Amino acid sequence: MISNNFWYAVATLTGTIIGVGMFGLPFVASRAGFFILCAYLAVFAAIFVALHLMFGEIILRTKERHRMTGYAGIYLGAGAKRFFALTALVGLSGGMLVYILVGGAFFQEATYGIFGSVYANQFIFWAIMSAVLALGLRMVKELELAMFALMIGIIVFLFFMSVPHLDAHNLAGFDPSKIFLPYGVVLFALAGGAAIPAMRDMLEGKEHAMKRAIITGTLIPVCLYALFTIAILGVSGAATSENALSGLHGALGESAVFLGAVLGVALVATSYLVFGLYLRDTLRYDMGISDKMALACALLVPFVLLFFQWRSFIEIIGFLGALLGGIDGIFLIMIYRRARKQGNRQPEYTLCISNMALYALMCIFAAGIAYITLFDGTI
Repeated sequence: MISNNFWYAVATLTGTIIGVGMFGLPFVASRAGFFILCAYLAVFAAIFVALHLMFGEIILRTKERHRMTGYAGIYLGAGAKRFFALTALVGLSGGMLVYILVGGAFFQEATYGIFGSVYANQFIFWAIMSAVLALGLRMVKELELAMFALMIGIIVFLFFMSVPHLDAHNLAGFDPSKIFLPYGVVLFALAGGAAIPAMRDMLEGKEHAMKRAIITGTLIPVCLYALFTIAILGVSGAATSENALSGLHGALGESAVFLGAVLGVALVATSYLVFGLYLRDTLRYDMGISDKMALACALLVPFVLLFFQWRSFIEIIGFLGALLGGIDGIFLIMIYRRARKQGNRQPEYTLCISNMALYALMCIFAAGIAYITLFDGTI
């Protein structure tokens, strides 16, 4: 029998994965080609199922409760812990910044601009999310299942609204010069490791269900991404915008854009909350910062970053996905290899992944890091 906690855990992972990255997928598909994006989604769906399961096994092999930074210290040493702490803090803070930037824009669209400029809406979005974040995991747990149902409902509804307006020619384009464009965006869109420690907390006493919950929670977003991309790209074609919604005004009308904006707020909110909790807990569990100071940092750092000038969110998530996502992937694999030998707890599941396959994954991530660095974020 599947318990409610199982679906809370699935919803937490799905809600963390599906966020801002989803809205970038139709745009990169319109530039590189729909089937190129599908190939990326298929390959990286398999990779991220493996990565998320590795992280789950690391957690289950370790008696102590940590986040990835803490596990890096246990299994790779103090130097690795400090380096990973820096990249984790930059990645989490950068991700939360993107959520505020895009969440504010969606909030403005969903409220028909009654609160004024996009900057005012970004502040309101941050303030609401900070209030919820301060309430902790229990509040997030209750919100996740409701958001999970809402996001599936709206994506499916948007898909069926778009069907009469789909043009198959919009899905047939291909530009070889843009073949690497989706890489960082897809990595950003599929990463959900921040949710897995919370999943373990939700399934405490029933950790045997973690493997199935991780697989389910990772694959649901891939299916929804495909539906969403078909709906947006099939209608908008070359006019697909970075936020995916602007191109729908003419074909589907204001109601569809409103629904899309509500979906955007819901998706960004769930991811923001889980990232915020993960940042707070990284500071608290892995870096020894007091509870109040860790929470204050999780609330205020993304807000302070708002005052800097930023490029388009596609460039930001592409960079974060390729560079920091690649670093996270390499560290995770290194930690996993050590945990298999040095873990101090018998895990509820184990994976059968050869060292050759692990080295191949590390090479993929290293190549992505090299490319994004050499080409100044224009992957």
